[in-house]
Amino acid sequence: MTKPLGLWQLCLVIAALAFVPAVHAAQDTVYFAGIAFTGDASDTAHEFPHLSRLLDSAAAKQVNAGIRRQIDGHPGPTHVSFDQLGSIKDASNATALALAVDRETTSVEQVGSLYKIRLEISAQVLFFDFKERQVLGGLPLVLDYVDVKPSPPSDADIDAGFSGMVLDTTSPSGLSAQFAAALARTQVPNAATRHLRVTSVTLADKSKEYLHQYAPTVNETAFRTQVAQEFGKYLSSNQKLAILPYRSNRAIGSNMAARFVEGDAYDLKIPEADYEVALDVAGFKKVEQGRNSVNAVYIYGAFVDVTVREPLSGKVYFQQRVKQGATKEVPVTQTSVDDWAASYESLLLLFNNLTQAISNPGNAWTKSALPEGAEAKAQLSSLAELIKSCR
Repeated sequence: MTKPLGLWQLCLVIAALAFVPAVHAAQDTVYFAGIAFTGDASDTAHEFPHLSRLLDSAAAKQVNAGIRRQIDGHPGPTHVSFDQLGSIKDASNATALALAVDRETTSVEQVGSLYKIRLEISAQVLFFDFKERQVLGGLPLVLDYVDVKPSPPSDADIDAGFSGMVLDTTSPSGLSAQFAAALARTQVPNAATRHLRVTSVTLADKSKEYLHQYAPTVNETAFRTQVAQEFGKYLSSNQKLAILPYRSNRAIGSNMAARFVEGDAYDLKIPEADYEVALDVAGFKKVEQGRNSVNAVYIYGAFVDVTVREPLSGKVYFQQRVKQGATKEVPVTQTSVDDWAASYESLLLLFNNLTQAISNPGNAWTKSALPEGAEAKAQLSSLAELIKSCR
């Protein structure tokens, strides 16, 4: 049996919605509960130093309105009610929806004479049943912002970057549009759905050595969480699948406390996963492929051991080392190369290609990315059947 999942706290920063019984709605109706930060409420200012300042009441209302406009403009299979919440007395009206913000990351790196800023927001389209008080699943989102400045960025510069990602409710790459796009790709999960979750991320020694050499400022614990969320994002998007939240290092219990703005508190159970995904980042490589008088060509490789198993029976559906290479041309006059950015992009490309190949195990990519022989292709087909059972 798996160990219980973690204690999260959903603290809704905006919900101008009264908790009142709803009229009978179609089965695919969900009730929008607002924006939330996950984690311990007392740590919100520390864990989200920029977003917690940014998402005050007025800003959160702006985001809510942007989400509503995006969903109205791009309707999907799910009807979202913004004007009221459902009722815990009526199972058919008990599915709620939140925009749950899991992580903000700020990275500033000096590359030559310039300063590269990379901001990330990790969030979820989170479904939960507030009659049964149970998380139903989530659709992970990861938003990325990159900018280059001639001098070290100020705190105001960082705030401005996050503000653009969150408050530009018309941009297709903004938080509101990405939330609506993810929602449009999937059906609402229910309690009877089989659940899949990334349960573990580890870094092999070679990965740690590479990080220490090329990305010494990267925090290993934060990077493991980032890997889980990125893999979940690609799996959810490419397979149109809601998955359970990744267990963070703060996990100490089996419930997730959710506090609504009117003061009522609910313990939301996170069910155990029917299928677990373990990711071991085996290593990275940088190889110079060629050089001429103009450019040098490098290949950046990423290697990940991926295991998907059923914890109850111990059955392994997929267990293979997956590799991915990506080329980068660099002018020979360039004195500084952002090696870690290129390596990270190769890792994301691996996740994207692998989760796409689940639906097409015979595609050309699998021949170079997976070990030779029939076993890897057969396991990929088994994984495809498993994914179907989770929809």
